Amino acid sequence: MDNNEIALLNLIKKSVFNVEVSFPEDTDWEAVRREAEVQTVVALAGTAVPKTEYEKWRVPAAQSTAHYIRVLFEQTNLVNLFIKNNIPLVILKGAAAAVYYPDPQYRTMGDIDFIVSPEHYQDAVKLMENNGYVPEEADEERHRGFSKGGIAFELHCRYSHKEFDIEPIVTDGMERAVIRTLSGHSFPTLPDFENGFVILEHIYHHIHNAIGIRQIIDWAVFVNRVLNDENYKKGFLPLIESVGLVAFAETLTKMCKMYIGLPDTFSWCDGADADSATELMQIFVSKGNFGIKAFYKGKRSLQKFTFNAKRNGFFKTLQETGVSNFPICQRNWLFRPFAWLFQTVHFVWRGIVALLKRERLIKDINDGKKKADLYKRLGL
Repeated sequence: MDNNEIALLNLIKKSVFNVEVSFPEDTDWEAVRREAEVQTVVALAGTAVPKTEYEKWRVPAAQSTAHYIRVLFEQTNLVNLFIKNNIPLVILKGAAAAVYYPDPQYRTMGDIDFIVSPEHYQDAVKLMENNGYVPEEADEERHRGFSKGGIAFELHCRYSHKEFDIEPIVTDGMERAVIRTLSGHSFPTLPDFENGFVILEHIYHHIHNAIGIRQIIDWAVFVNRVLNDENYKKGFLPLIESVGLVAFAETLTKMCKMYIGLPDTFSWCDGADADSATELMQIFVSKGNFGIKAFYKGKRSLQKFTFNAKRNGFFKTLQETGVSNFPICQRNWLFRPFAWLFQTVHFVWRGIVALLKRERLIKDINDGKKKADLYKRLGL
């Protein structure tokens, strides 16, 4: 992490957990602001910047807060529509995570994720289509996307992905849904433990290429509000034990204590490895919100290949990468068996070019191995 990234983490410490911090005299506040925008925490971090710098943060922070209000307005319209038509729903992430923030209006909002039971799914789709929600992308087994009023909606009938089935936990939580309120807007969410579990699972699922600091703060404020030692052991630990996320949850929480100011009052994560926590923080800082910093693009493609090869096997990764990179292998099945050969030639050529440019090939390879080792330690 560079000084500007560290400065952003210090702003988060101060704004979220009221930790007294200091900044180097040579802090590049323009670069810090850009980093905050990339990580979608500009409104939150902006509350802690020095007064002499705030003017440059004022407009993007105000835009983020205005979007927060618009999202809640459209979410309330959605909730009321579903209630009127007797279709139970539960809001996931977004506003359901913001409820744990000291000042929720500074939590940058994305789309509106919500879930209904499978028996209500088709009725929910028709209801939205008949009320001005424009259909967009769809994953027929899990969700359908809609848009309205400039806001994206994601209607789920199933939250889990096939490779990681947590549906019994989500379904049980839906049956015990609770009503929460933000800025005068009420909406149903999962109970605390299941709600926090979804926040954790969201980080787990997207850690490979799509998670930044905002989602980490979601986890930290949830822990701070809900997961004291007793609650963790009696209520939350059984949930994460059932799906093998104990090491990940404890390392993630230790990381939050080390880097973003989570109070040192939670002993249940003390046994986590500090070096692993540091490596994890470097991953999150490097990605930006949903991978916008392109950690795996350009010169990082070799690191990604090495990471996947160590986890999944060299030839399998070579073949899958070739299919992904060469459209001819996607369009024509006759070429598909030779995707590994196309990819090999591609890497040889890139290697020659990289050597001429003196890129740090060995470092990218070692970084990929290091990341694979970290994921193995965390059970990812």
